[in-house]
Amino acid sequence: MIRRRSSLALLAVLLQSTTGCSFAFMNKAQEPIAVPTYPVDCTSSVAAPVLDAICSGYFVVNAIALAGMKSCDSAAPGEACIASSTKSGGILLSAGLAVLCGVSAGSGFGYASKCEGIKNLNAMCITGNEASCKKLNPAWVAPLKLPAPPPPAADPAGAAPAAVAPAGTNGGCSRDTDCKGERICVQGSCVEPAAKAP
Repeated sequence: MIRRRSSLALLAVLLQSTTGCSFAFMNKAQEPIAVPTYPVDCTSSVAAPVLDAICSGYFVVNAIALAGMKSCDSAAPGEACIASSTKSGGILLSAGLAVLCGVSAGSGFGYASKCEGIKNLNAMCITGNEASCKKLNPAWVAPLKLPAPPPPAADPAGAAPAAVAPAGTNGGCSRDTDCKGERICVQGSCVEPAAKAP
C-alpha cells in the first residue's frame, strides 16, 4: 500500500509539471496589431493543445481507475487495496488536473485558430490590401504615397531633337574635302600628307 501511494504521488507530480502546455508555450498575437505591415509573431501550431488534450484524457482515465480500486476498509487480508483518503485525494487531484489540461487544450486550439486568421490577414496587408490592415488595427493609417513624376514635356513646336554628331568626329573631318588645302582626313582629323619620295 505504501509503494502504491508513493507511486501515485510521484506520477501526479510528474504529470502536473506537463499541464498547461498551451498556456506556457504558445505565443498569442497582441491585438490590435500595432504595425500590420510587418510579419506577426504568434503560434499557429496545434502541438501544445494536442498534448494538453492527451494529458486531460490521461487524468480522466486515472480518476476512473482510482474510483474502481478497492478501499482497504473493505478489502480482505492480503488483497490489493488503497486507503480511502488516498483514493478520494487521488480522484480529486486527477479530476482537477483533467480540468486544467482540458481548459489549456481548449485555449490552445483557440489561440492557434486565431493566430492562423491573423497571419492570413497580415499576409494580405503586407501585399497592399488596406482593408486587411484595417481589420488588424482599425486605427492604422496608410502611409502617404508620393505621386509619380510627370513624363518629360514634349517640344510644343513639334521639332525633332537636334541630331548628335557621329562619334569620333568632334567637329573634325569625315572625308578629305572637309580639310583645307592639301591636308587629308585621317581618323577624323585633318593632317598634312606625308612627303612624296623623289
